[in-house]
Amino acid sequence: MWFKKKKQVSPIVYTEEICQRCNEKKKRKFEDGDYIYKFGSNCKKCSEVTMIIAVYGEYPVEKQKEKQNYET
Repeated sequence: MWFKKKKQVSPIVYTEEICQRCNEKKKRKFEDGDYIYKFGSNCKKCSEVTMIIAVYGEYPVEKQKEKQNYET
């Protein structure tokens, strides 16, 4: 009997920033050196410096559906 090797899917890591003045949130791809409470880029609305509030990973949507099919 032959078994297929399961492909390992790695998540896409994102960084979420928030402006402290106008509370505008921005989600972007993770860059080396990002960490929580680090000052980020300037806000596009009010030009205030943003702060990183979250770093997290998300699996691609198509890959999640395939993963669910394997489990059932």
